Amino acid sequence: MSMTAKNATEISQQARIKIPAKDLLPLAQNAKHYIELLIENHLWIDAIAYLSHAITPREGIWWAWFCARKASSKDAEIKALALAENWIAQPTEENRKQATLMAERLPSGSPAQCVMQAIVQTGETENEMTGDKIPVIPYMANKFIQVAVISSVYAIDHETPETIANEFLRQGLDVANRIQLWAKYA
Repeated sequence: MSMTAKNATEISQQARIKIPAKDLLPLAQNAKHYIELLIENHLWIDAIAYLSHAITPREGIWWAWFCARKASSKDAEIKALALAENWIAQPTEENRKQATLMAERLPSGSPAQCVMQAIVQTGETENEMTGDKIPVIPYMANKFIQVAVISSVYAIDHETPETIANEFLRQGLDVANRIQLWAKYA
């Protein structure tokens, strides 16, 4: 999927950022500055949503996988995340199809299941009843990345999640910087 967002406003629209985070948009000098403002203002859920939509799906899935690994302890989830790691290393159609099968076996909404669903959403799927191809829904993989990261935060610490969220955001920003994400939005 090609990246079509050009600035903080477009990314925030794709991420469905709402007030009060949306009120910071006029203050942002660029796409990177906006996420810095979100973090600075302790709007970590919005920052995760924003970064999930700014980053490319493959790198976003790596970020979600990193977070889900820290949040998952059940054997089925660990097995699923090993499969996700295979897809990250080799994003082939075969690995994506295996992710589809694994996603069906995991608890709905669990961090690992969301990672698997993000992988599934990187390619077209098939209607089980009719066999018809279902095209990729724009930004659906990004939505699952967002949910995987947020659910990982709460799986680890639902009482005081901001510390974990900021750790995960630092990791996501490190990925964004390594792939020179913000240069694409300059």
